[in-house]
Amino acid sequence: MEEPYYGIILSSMERVATQKIETLGVTRSGNVFRLYYNPDFVNRFNTDTVLELIRHEVLHICLNHFTIWDGEDEHDTPEMHKLRNIAADLEVNSYLKKQRMQKEVGALWAEDFGWDKMLGTREYLRLILNNQPKTQSQQANAQSPSQPCNGGQGSGQQQKQSQPQQNQNQNSQQNAQPSTPDNSNQGVQPQQQVSKEYADSFTQFDDHSQWPDTMDENEAEQIKQTIEDMMVFAAEEVEKAHGDIPGELAGKIKMLREKKRPKPVADWKRYFRRYLGNEFSEFIRKSKKRESRRFPDAAGNRHRRKSNILVGIDTSGSVSMPEYREFFSQIKTLSQVANFHVIECDSRIQYEYDYKGKPNDTLHGGGGTSFVPVVDRFNKNKRLYDALVYFTDGYCEIPRDTPKDTLWVISSNGDQSNRAKYKVNGASVAFIPKKQ
Repeated sequence: MEEPYYGIILSSMERVATQKIETLGVTRSGNVFRLYYNPDFVNRFNTDTVLELIRHEVLHICLNHFTIWDGEDEHDTPEMHKLRNIAADLEVNSYLKKQRMQKEVGALWAEDFGWDKMLGTREYLRLILNNQPKTQSQQANAQSPSQPCNGGQGSGQQQKQSQPQQNQNQNSQQNAQPSTPDNSNQGVQPQQQVSKEYADSFTQFDDHSQWPDTMDENEAEQIKQTIEDMMVFAAEEVEKAHGDIPGELAGKIKMLREKKRPKPVADWKRYFRRYLGNEFSEFIRKSKKRESRRFPDAAGNRHRRKSNILVGIDTSGSVSMPEYREFFSQIKTLSQVANFHVIECDSRIQYEYDYKGKPNDTLHGGGGTSFVPVVDRFNKNKRLYDALVYFTDGYCEIPRDTPKDTLWVISSNGDQSNRAKYKVNGASVAFIPKKQ
């Protein structure tokens, strides 16, 4: 109720009470995220503190800390792994309301180290590594680190840094942009040696033991996609209810929206008008429910879409999930100019429905490829449909009876080598641009 954006994210997660962990933490199973918590730990704190603890866990997901080190953990050591988690906590805690939290939580705060807030996980890791004691005597005293840990203040002697190191920290703070977390793949060498004593000198209140240690590229991409979709969905739901998006995530959500905003691969209106002529344009009728803008109290014009388009989607085994999503990004742009019926087909029709603005999460099919069932459906029902748009990777023979009012849309990884292949009987083709 206080912060509906975080509430929506939390409502999409499973909440699991358990005694297997001492505090609380997040993990994921497939596309489902889980919040594990120990009731004994949570019950020690007041409501305000618990709300901030939950925000901490949700932010780990929103800032994509599960996959931030993807591709860099081949030579990861337990010590480096722990410091990466500490750096992630420092970033997340930058966005918490410290004054609402009880000190007994034992959270790490960037300001306790003399660092700016909101520098990003990678920058905090760099600062942590630069503060590691470099001499044997310093390493022997690493249990009392050169910077206060876990909310402690440290002694005045411990808080002193060498002048070059102070300058280095100041430069990093000046170059940082606090409003935009810097999680780019730069700045930290994962092979850097970390002493166990130094790593153990840092403590954290939440449990990261369920975070994945390693993952393949496809798994990491799937997690990123799930998080991005979840964040954009939550933003849309909050805006519908006239709520506010958290300031700490506003920039990231804006970036995701720009990224997800599909660019049409064809001028749909132009394409349909070429085949359908003026029939495609929206027809107009008078309606008293819509007052005329020019003449008050007079009936205004009400626009209704007239064209109905049949859309075929290739769901054969050669079509990947990213290509499937690619098709729906184009369908979203297509839906702005027509009403249409979708058929998912591999070697036979697997699933069909009227598109209502939301893509499916499940690809129906996975077998061989044949365009014939959808083409036959269109040819037998020309009174119902004005045109056929077929999304595919193109790795199949084009039927000889393909109608001229067909547009083949070929995926970015599809067969784009021969444009003439698709122009059977005067049909058209559009290629989704290959990814750089």
